[in-house]
Parts: sequence; C-alpha cells; structure tokens
Amino acid sequence: ASAAGFGVAVSSVSGRRTVAAQRPRFSAQRLGSVAPPAMAAAAANIELPPAPTPNFVFKWFTGIYFTIACTISVFIVYPPLLVLTTASLALDNTRRSCADWIVQLWAKLTLMFLFSGVTVEGVDNLPGPKEAVLYVPNHCSFLDIFSLSGFLPRRFKYVSKIEILRIPLIGWAMRMAKHIAIRRSDRASQLATFKEAVACLEAGSSLVTFPEGTRSKDGRIMAFKKGPFTMAQRAGVRVVPISIIGTHLYHPPNAMLPISRPKGIRIVIHPPLPPPEAKKEDATMKLAKAAIESALPPSMLPLPASE
Repeated sequence: ASAAGFGVAVSSVSGRRTVAAQRPRFSAQRLGSVAPPAMAAAAANIELPPAPTPNFVFKWFTGIYFTIACTISVFIVYPPLLVLTTASLALDNTRRSCADWIVQLWAKLTLMFLFSGVTVEGVDNLPGPKEAVLYVPNHCSFLDIFSLSGFLPRRFKYVSKIEILRIPLIGWAMRMAKHIAIRRSDRASQLATFKEAVACLEAGSSLVTFPEGTRSKDGRIMAFKKGPFTMAQRAGVRVVPISIIGTHLYHPPNAMLPISRPKGIRIVIHPPLPPPEAKKEDATMKLAKAAIESALPPSMLPLPASE
C-alpha cells in the first residue's frame, strides 16, 4: 500500500551544487546522533549498498517481525493519541498538531524495533517548524512513509488512498490526526482533496507530497506531475525537495512486507524553493526534480532516453 493523491502522494545533502546555486551547510542525524557536516557533492557520489538477497525463510521472518513491530508500536502510542485527540477537539481542532507527534513516534518506534536507522542530511535547509511548506520527495517504497514520518524533524500531514485510512488502528489514527483521504479513480474526490490540501497548508500544517504519483517499480525516479506544485502555488507556500535513498532495496513495491532489515537509508533535504508562480508551476517542478536527482546515486536516476 502506498499513500497517493491526484498525481500526488502525500501520506506530516549534501552534494554537488544545488538548484539554489549555493553550497549550504549540512548536518546528519542517525537515531539521535549527529554526524559532522558534509557537502552535497559527497552525497551524490555515494552508491547504494548491495541489494539484499534473502531466502524465502528470511523474507518470511522479516515480514512477520515487521508486522509485530508495527503492531506493538501502534498499541504503545494509541493511549496518548486518544488523549491528545480529545484535547485537540477543544484546543486545536483545525490542525490537531499534537497527533502529528504520535505519528512520528509510531514510525520511529517501528523502525527502531527493527534495529534500523535513518540518516538525515541537510537539516539546516529545513524552514522553521512554524512555517507551513510542501515537502516533495521521490517515492520508491512503502518504507518512505516510515522513514519520513519517523526521522524528518518536522510535523506534517498525509494525503492517502482511502483504503489506507480504513486499516484498523493505523488508518483510524490517521483519521484522528486529520490526514486527508482520496479516491484516485474519482475525479470529484480528487478536486475535493485538492481544496482540502490547500486549506490544510493555509491553516499552517505542512504536507508531504510524492510528485511521481505512485511508487517507482525499480527505484529510479519517474516523471513528476504538476498537481503538488499547483497546490503550493494556491496556498502560497515554499517547496522543499527531498531525496530518499535506499528504501526500495528492503521493501520493493512488489512485496507486501519488507524482505530484509532496512539499513543505510538516507534522507537528503535540499534548500527550499520559493512559492511557485501562477501558470509557472512547471518551472518549480523542474527545479525540484533536478535538486532531488542531484543527491541520488546513478542506479536511482532515469535511464537515458532511447534513440
């Protein structure tokens, strides 16, 4: 299952020159530790770790263990989620931002139970926590959701397929946190979701959108759709490109559950782009895609177009 939207999936770095034509400072975090600052060129030169080749028994064990870890973490966070949601009805019913912290805790606990860490680079590029922005990462695995939710040090909302929000406990928690549901085959639902997402941004909540609209089948970044950038233009918010590296090795799109313990996953945050101009969303879309590609290893870049 994957979060997805109207050409948009929204589920709350260091390298060579970025599209902002500058060389920002970068820092990295892994399970709470801080790594020395690095320049973006180093990130783009790091290749993926070797792809795991587990046998059937190991795949089965990993999938069952992931399911147990996910379930245990849900039961741990549900009591505070219920309390905070009840309080939010009176104090913060528009945003329910307290519930976003619970989503982060759930995702982080799940990966920690798997003894999996996520390295976050470019933290200095993040806008302030009170600024609503649109985060636009590449998307190649369901683990993208866990990695971003658990380790991106900001709170945000998701736009998810209606089927996700119907899953017992997990889906119910997303509804309590006021995440946004969409029926991708329903045009009316897509328009309603677009308006709701813009309103969410205008109310001060950040969103994470996957401009590819679905998960890549081979880990290579795909063409972007303009919908997310039009959404940012309507709401007047900045766009923050994010590169996610390595998740597809451990949970390929054709697998129901992870096939191996995730390790070496990296999130690279690029400098924010100004709010897109009306009727010029394509320009921001191209800049965001170029920024994301600048930190991806060659095996995650598009194949050269055939002659």
